Amino acid sequence: MATITNTPHLCLTICAFRNTELTEQEYHDYMAYKHAPLVKPLMDKYGILKYTMTHNSTDTRLLMSKIVDPQFANIADYDCIVQIVFRHVDDFVRLKQDPEYQRLVAPDHENFADTKRSRYLCSLDYDGAY
Repeated sequence: MATITNTPHLCLTICAFRNTELTEQEYHDYMAYKHAPLVKPLMDKYGILKYTMTHNSTDTRLLMSKIVDPQFANIADYDCIVQIVFRHVDDFVRLKQDPEYQRLVAPDHENFADTKRSRYLCSLDYDGAY
């Protein structure tokens, strides 16, 4: 089992809702095959450590009936959870300031995401600590 590092990384978590004009499959495909390849070179350029997305579909929501209990009964309705892990907040700030991000990535979010409903948080990441 891994041990907790002295300096945890930062993790931007996006609890995302899809653009309602897209089906679940269109949303997943757009994020995985269009948006992720668009942003990956910038993630590499600015030393982003990890970029993951987990999609919450109608089918996976149905599985929750096997998991929930009276103590943990509130099921999240987000369409996707995106996590971006980086060493320093300035790494991500520089990525967002990059002209390519401004020109290509930022406007692309409107093609697949409901940015007004989605929620964001920055937290400490203890990956591999448990």
